Amino acid sequence: MEPTYKIEIFEGPLDLLLSLIYKNKVDITDIPIALIFDQYMEYLEQMREMDMDIAGEFIVMASELMLIKSRMLLPKPEGEENAEDPRTKLANALIEYKHAKETAEELDELIREYGGRLAKDTEEIPADDSFIAEHSVALLQRAMTRMLLNRSRDEMLKQEAQMMRPIMRRKIVPVGVKVVTVLRAVIRKKRAKFEELFDGCTSRSELVATFMAVLELLKVTRINVSDPDENDDIYISLNENYVKPDMTTEETDGN
Repeated sequence: MEPTYKIEIFEGPLDLLLSLIYKNKVDITDIPIALIFDQYMEYLEQMREMDMDIAGEFIVMASELMLIKSRMLLPKPEGEENAEDPRTKLANALIEYKHAKETAEELDELIREYGGRLAKDTEEIPADDSFIAEHSVALLQRAMTRMLLNRSRDEMLKQEAQMMRPIMRRKIVPVGVKVVTVLRAVIRKKRAKFEELFDGCTSRSELVATFMAVLELLKVTRINVSDPDENDDIYISLNENYVKPDMTTEETDGN
């Protein structure tokens, strides 16, 4: 039986040259043109013997290699000892092709890994400042800070002791419960002092939940905040358009 040959298919002449450089373990910037040219022509001859169509670009590269080989063999004219190496252009092209090939392989791996995924567009959520327009944030912040500073030293020490307890033992105070508490106080007093809304709070969790309840009621425009008086106190009152709900349901502990 006659032997059969398997000719490796290259994407172009640069791909073939790069393969020959790897095979001979030579430096791209110092290509032994004579050796590489001979092996290049052997590959083209094998393609011709197997009746394979030789692309024109392979033939063009063969002629360029022959030209570089002839220039390497000719002596340099006097005064041109520092002339550019005739292999420089080919070396630069091979370096660029090598970089492009490596990048293509990396991108191919990314495509195989992420190609089937769909990315969700980022949704811009506008800030809801509808309830801030008619109320001063600094006003509420100043009132909250003053209320915290006016609390007795014993209460503050008690709160610090509670903060040291394990989280699982802390009582969770839902904001919804404090919304009902604040509404009850405002309905009962008609015009409640801001600091009075925090009476009975025994932990930092209750303080925060109560303050969040005030902000929530301001957001839905159920209450109004008055301007500070001569003592810098502010008062909370029901909105004139607010319909009094049925407050007969007893306040729960959030369970």
